[in-house]
Amino acid sequence: MSFLLSLSTESVVAAYPDQPLFVAPEASVGEVLQLLRAQRNGSVLVCAGSTQNTSHGGGKLLGIFTERDALKYMSPCKGSPGKGAGKHDAEGDGMNQPVSAVMSKDPVCLEASTSVGEAIKTMSRGGYRHLPIVDKAGLPTGIATVYGIVRFLVDHFPQTIYNLPPEPGAIPSEREGA
Repeated sequence: MSFLLSLSTESVVAAYPDQPLFVAPEASVGEVLQLLRAQRNGSVLVCAGSTQNTSHGGGKLLGIFTERDALKYMSPCKGSPGKGAGKHDAEGDGMNQPVSAVMSKDPVCLEASTSVGEAIKTMSRGGYRHLPIVDKAGLPTGIATVYGIVRFLVDHFPQTIYNLPPEPGAIPSEREGA
């Protein structure tokens, strides 16, 4: 572990990216939700010609389906038809529709050479928690996550992070220690 850190030069691949889960566009929403739960993961990449036995999912990245997409899909409609319209439950026929109908299409992606600082900016601006990392050919190789980036920062600043009081701005009413 290096104690010299530059968020503008450290690559996002150093920030503990997740190994991606891949699904085909025709996989059902129910199957994808089961996969997410079984793998204890927050996202899957939807790829053309996808199989889970290849390093890049078998093809071009078409979209991403995250736990936020699942929550939007499962929540009651606010009067708008289409994506998220209606209340879907685990037994509903909505679970049989293809994930391609409810995924986030053409997701924002990071290249492997993207700096950690740029990844943080992109995530912050877009409100993203999961961003696919793609190689030069545009094939997905990993997923940058907020958790991985925070873990990366904690590794580089352990004393600062671990010594923060529960409420950094609060002044204690009593002196701590002996």
